[in-house]
Amino acid sequence: MMNTWQTAVLAALLYLPVIGQGQEEINDKRAVDGLAIDDLTVEEIVVLGRSVSTSSTRIEVEREMLVDSSAVLKDIPGANVNSNGLITGIAQYRGMYGDRVAVTIDQLGVISGGPNAMDTPLSYMSPMITKDLVLERGIASVSVAPESIGGYINTTLARGEFSDGPVGLSGALGTRYAGNGDVSTSAGRLTLANDRHRVSLVTEFDDANDIATPVGKIRPSRLNRERYDLSYGFAGSDKHLLVYAGSLDTTDSGTPALPMDIRFIDSDLFGLQFGANLSESLKVEARFAYNDVAHLMDNLTLRAAPVPMLRRQNLAHGSGSQFHLAGLFDMDRSTLRFGVDGSMADHDSVITNPDMAMFQVNNFTAIERDILGVFAEWKRSLELSNLEIGLRYKQIDADAGVVGAMGMPTPMATNVQLLADAFNAANRDRSWDSLDAVFKYRYAMSDRTEWIFELGSKTRAPSYQELYLWLPLQATGGLADGRSYVGNLDLDQERSKEIVAGLTSSIGRVSLSPQVFFRKVDNYIQGIPATDMTANMVTTMMTGAPALQFSNVDAEIWGADIAWKIDLTDKWYIDGIASYSRGKRTDVSDNLYRLAPFNGSIGLAYVSESWSIKPEIMFYAKQDKVSAFNDERATPGYELVNIAFDWSPLQSLRLEARIDNLLDETYQDHLVGINRAMGSDIAVGQRFYGAERTLSAGVIFSF
Repeated sequence: MMNTWQTAVLAALLYLPVIGQGQEEINDKRAVDGLAIDDLTVEEIVVLGRSVSTSSTRIEVEREMLVDSSAVLKDIPGANVNSNGLITGIAQYRGMYGDRVAVTIDQLGVISGGPNAMDTPLSYMSPMITKDLVLERGIASVSVAPESIGGYINTTLARGEFSDGPVGLSGALGTRYAGNGDVSTSAGRLTLANDRHRVSLVTEFDDANDIATPVGKIRPSRLNRERYDLSYGFAGSDKHLLVYAGSLDTTDSGTPALPMDIRFIDSDLFGLQFGANLSESLKVEARFAYNDVAHLMDNLTLRAAPVPMLRRQNLAHGSGSQFHLAGLFDMDRSTLRFGVDGSMADHDSVITNPDMAMFQVNNFTAIERDILGVFAEWKRSLELSNLEIGLRYKQIDADAGVVGAMGMPTPMATNVQLLADAFNAANRDRSWDSLDAVFKYRYAMSDRTEWIFELGSKTRAPSYQELYLWLPLQATGGLADGRSYVGNLDLDQERSKEIVAGLTSSIGRVSLSPQVFFRKVDNYIQGIPATDMTANMVTTMMTGAPALQFSNVDAEIWGADIAWKIDLTDKWYIDGIASYSRGKRTDVSDNLYRLAPFNGSIGLAYVSESWSIKPEIMFYAKQDKVSAFNDERATPGYELVNIAFDWSPLQSLRLEARIDNLLDETYQDHLVGINRAMGSDIAVGQRFYGAERTLSAGVIFSF
């Protein structure tokens, strides 16, 4: 339960009258009682620099003085980030995280190379080269992604714009620096374009040393990353095309909440997007993306090395493609979107010891996970409302090759061989099919008030880690709880049944957009104590604790979130957000692991034509609703004061400055991991502390 003051604040925010904004395009042009649906006058609420509506939250990430794009999720109502390192942020939305939240780049995702989510999708999108990040608020539509049980986030790379006239050259150059950890980011974009053709080159370079906290440095938390993208775009009167090739090169970057650090992540990315109007009523769109990732990690180069027998390195590889083909048929006051999409992913992972040539563990071998889906989504514009009904059928197939291990210590070798033999003898070919359904209704009570109501039933099949982790290890997709897990070939797919209600409204100078939600998840996948005695003996020898096995349980998640703004004058305003998610198992008495506590922020801003300043207070309540099965520890609440400033002396020049944690508070974010690295000022097994007072500055020149 929340504290009394938390409940009172949240209840007060939710029951204040609020006003509608951020309408989607509505084809119905008829006026009803003097009001046309698409003539609604309420603009989107700009909260902490984010545009928030009933349907989405949009962030101009390139304006954020950050090194990790996932950090902006903390300023979205209902969203947050599970952080295992400086660039390994895992998206969380309304209590769901990891593979449950679909995150795409230019509307298609990427295939991860590592088994512990070191190369999360948002790590491919550095802030200075990201045009925007859009989170679909509430239940994700069936057309946006094959699996989006926990929400949908899309990021767009900033490749520049087409020009209005003849061929012209445009671009941007910028650099930012933060004193804490000597974090530097430099980026550039060069675009050659006219009104029909565009060629763009985008680059970014990130570098950082270890980050300091009020109790010492986090070692290793260094970073080195390079990102490149070359693209060609065409924009015609009835068609458009985008072709791109890019790369991500991350080297020697710390992930101290995980068993190993990044030595390198080498990713090549290719994509194509096409759209055309076949007739006045029929449009088609096609998207295809492919990426290939080689990923090496170890526990001895960046952190204090363990004894030779315990030194490990892991070479992982991931590759695959994703596609989307759809048609959009315009009818009288309604549209029908229908199509097919999917992905084909392959994974391998081999663990070795650089000091023991005979040691080798094939922990993931010849993994395949393929998705094929078909969907139909019908939107109907009524007199003062908008209706959406979506259906998706999908089939997911997974398989794995033969595994094995050698060079294990003699007492353990026999049990490891038993586990490998049992896995290899089992039927590893798995298949699931399911039907997802989403219903959305939006009602414009006036030109300044909109109500929403959503229902959804959506599924997610098990990840390859949850299925095929045959040897108890911590390759868990970034759970980072320090426990060893074993997979489960008998897992069923998760099904979430969700309801969302809310509204967006403004009265005078006050604008608010609250939503409440309730989600019941059948067959929720999480670790519970393993009953396999062989697995437990192996884990006890390695870590001193028995294993957890991925299993199906039942769970519920509910809560509320809100964005609000008060315009004090034409240049001064106060705004903020508040979010609360509560998750627990319903089959036993326990809480769900690693959920954000009640949190929010309040800011006071002054915005003129050339400069702005904004101090803000971020607050997090204590989190004592923790998971016993994951040995999760409670964390106290805290408040932080930050100040952001920007000045544009010229239209083409922007100067930036920011102070984070102005009062130099000592605090622990509940969603950061537990330290696993020896040699840090933070003890092994202790939760990481947040960064000490940090001053940042930047300059951006555009032409």
